[in-house]
Amino acid sequence: MTLSRRVAKLEEALTPTQLVLRWLAEAHAFGDVPAYVASLLAVDPPVAPLDRLAREAVHGARTAMRGKRPELVEPAVRSALRETIFRYELVMRINVTAHDLVDREGLIDAALSAQVALVASQERREPKDIGWLGQLRDLLDSRVSELRAAQAARTLVEGRFLDGHPALFPDVAVAWDAQVKSTEIIADMAVRLPEFDGVPPAPPPDPAVVSDRTTELLADLVEPAKSETLDKLGEGKQAFDIAASWVRAKLAPKSVAVAE
Repeated sequence: MTLSRRVAKLEEALTPTQLVLRWLAEAHAFGDVPAYVASLLAVDPPVAPLDRLAREAVHGARTAMRGKRPELVEPAVRSALRETIFRYELVMRINVTAHDLVDREGLIDAALSAQVALVASQERREPKDIGWLGQLRDLLDSRVSELRAAQAARTLVEGRFLDGHPALFPDVAVAWDAQVKSTEIIADMAVRLPEFDGVPPAPPPDPAVVSDRTTELLADLVEPAKSETLDKLGEGKQAFDIAASWVRAKLAPKSVAVAE
């Protein structure tokens, strides 16, 4: 058997996760989404990555089920197609969500850092300014917690569905790390300044609250990807049910712990 035929045999045996990871490695090699899209458009005719993944998933499933009864083959093909599309949609969801969060946090950082600098520049701070500085500290601390929860959720999703491989394109990953570092630096300044004015330190974050937020952000990645997958497969009713359930969970009032 020639080398090309051996490679073809191996590719036919790839699981949905392996198919998506192979595509992800190819896409990440371009560094960012615009360069990757440009490479796709340079091919005549252009081939959408999802179309290619879907064909490979169907071919691989049919090859693996060769000789089996049709009533066994079709569910296997459908399952391979669903799992492949879901992982593709999940990768795209992770990148879009991270990119949007970085953009939003950059604007928030700019606004809050200006406020911190303004209060810090005062030689003598009034009580209202000291109180405002404490509020800024708490707000920035919450932004750090949000970024950490988002990163934890992404890591959990990557471990569960992508064998632990990072989903972020290299440029988004660099921007993410830079944004986390920037927010942490500003938050550290906001923590130190109130201490000089005798403001009591903020209470440590509640682990239960952090865990709950991570779970929410995990659902924000997985549930839309599931819904989008089913919609692409023509299962509109189930796609709608998943989307509606996800939205209802987000809109549901949060329970508030009452101290005894």
